[in-house]
Amino acid sequence: MRWDDVYVSSSAVAFGEPESVDDAVAAGRYEPAIRKAHGYLAVSVAGDRDAADMAVDAARTAIARSGAEEVDVFLHAYVDHQGREEPASYIQGMAYEGRARAIGIEQGCNGTLASLELGCLYLTQGAGAVVVTSADKYSGESDRYSNDPGGIPADGATALVLGRGDGVARVLATEIIGDGQFSGQTALDPAAFPDRMAYRKEQRRRLETMMRVMGTAKRDCVATALETADVKADQVAHWLLPYNGRFMVDRDFYTEFGIDDARTTWERGRTVGHLTGGDSVVGLTHLLETGAAAPGERVVMFGDSAGFAFGAAVLEIVRLPAWAD
Repeated sequence: MRWDDVYVSSSAVAFGEPESVDDAVAAGRYEPAIRKAHGYLAVSVAGDRDAADMAVDAARTAIARSGAEEVDVFLHAYVDHQGREEPASYIQGMAYEGRARAIGIEQGCNGTLASLELGCLYLTQGAGAVVVTSADKYSGESDRYSNDPGGIPADGATALVLGRGDGVARVLATEIIGDGQFSGQTALDPAAFPDRMAYRKEQRRRLETMMRVMGTAKRDCVATALETADVKADQVAHWLLPYNGRFMVDRDFYTEFGIDDARTTWERGRTVGHLTGGDSVVGLTHLLETGAAAPGERVVMFGDSAGFAFGAAVLEIVRLPAWAD
């Protein structure tokens, strides 16, 4: 979707304390080979803080930075338990004095991009400012360092304020693609095959098919967003991608769009960990706070939810904010 007169007014993040990955290796919690392959330096750990409370902090900061006097919509994206019932309403009530729509979005690691597009739709229908938050806190049964080979889950929250008329970045286009054809599949039963070789062959066939379809959907999502925004891939100065570690990087995707690590915010991400749907907002906030993005530069935000939902947004930096440090 192409957007006119839709802006990011501000952004903010809220984290726990940084925990050294080297300390996790020394304690036997993280395999040295996996640590080397992924390249993380630290991960945000929130201790006793609830995810929803971190989202309140991020939202308050973003609202203050935006100068918005009236907020009409709160959209909160999350994956894990938030520590509060009805987290969207809780965040709205704690971060803003007044009534507003408060809606929870559960679309995995694509939740923030989905919320961003919904926020743009609300604005075009006459809504005042829209606050988009995300938050998660790891609560798995296993240690976070052995939970997922695709990345170390981080604790933290992000917030964006969207508005019309002016802002620090203009939203040019968004695209959301859902492809859930594999989401209902059940695990293969080894007993249903004549031998282990036949079982593994079918398992490999299914995986290869799934990866091929997922890869195509991801590329189509980004390509469509760029085309809608009338922006070429080589005109993108910054790619805000999920912080899934270096081992999980889709090098074909990087090659197709001419992406290199220097045009991503991985150097920031490797000190935070994978914050589900918030990674791209962590990157955007980093660019704005540090002045690493210049006016006129184009930025692509990308979200990927377990391979079945993809989101992309193309932004143009308007100016560095007064809250840049």
